[in-house]
Amino acid sequence: MNIINDSRYFKDHQLEELMYLFSEEVRESNLCIYILKDDDGFQDVPLHIDVTERFHSKIQRTIEGTYSEAFCLYPENMIFLIEERLLRHSSDWNEFYANIAFLLAHELRHFQQSYFLEDRIFIMLQDYNLDYVTELLNGQIDCDGLHWSEQDAYTYSLWFVTEHKGAIIEIFQLDDWLFFFGCHIEVNYEKEWKRYKRTLTFVDQVIWTIKDLFWQRKRLA
Repeated sequence: MNIINDSRYFKDHQLEELMYLFSEEVRESNLCIYILKDDDGFQDVPLHIDVTERFHSKIQRTIEGTYSEAFCLYPENMIFLIEERLLRHSSDWNEFYANIAFLLAHELRHFQQSYFLEDRIFIMLQDYNLDYVTELLNGQIDCDGLHWSEQDAYTYSLWFVTEHKGAIIEIFQLDDWLFFFGCHIEVNYEKEWKRYKRTLTFVDQVIWTIKDLFWQRKRLA
């Protein structure tokens, strides 16, 4: 894992200490995390890989069409957290610093999903609702109404901040603790994949059934 920190407020040592709360497998993965000041940071900070114009278009579509302060891109294995957005949606500095732990855990879980499911993830995200945050805030849906990928990510991120509460308070010198939104829904990736596979054409089902015979099912702890 590599962290490129272009933040105004998060210190390198804070982010490094936070990352050590995750498993060794995650820390040794090829994931790259960018902490950017604002949306313009995509132009200001050079990426660690050579990317195509199509990738930059993908980034632009993502930041224009999402409410989120952070997002994960696959197969590039990159997480972006936009500091200005996080600050805008935080009521005070305490919430601002606490939320980075929750958000990075959330996006790391999305990375873990794609790492395990590989290219199956593209089929399993075709019914993803980009506007789900607005619906959550308006009370139109709750955990049960979320996409499986978000149910899993919110469940994991809530577990993470609860499990490492003391360490997170110490790392960011918090004087209060937050109520974090989270789910308590255990998601079985293979069961979800079988559900999606049944919706494919007969030919595609046969193709994926053959591919599944050689599926290594790599999981990050």
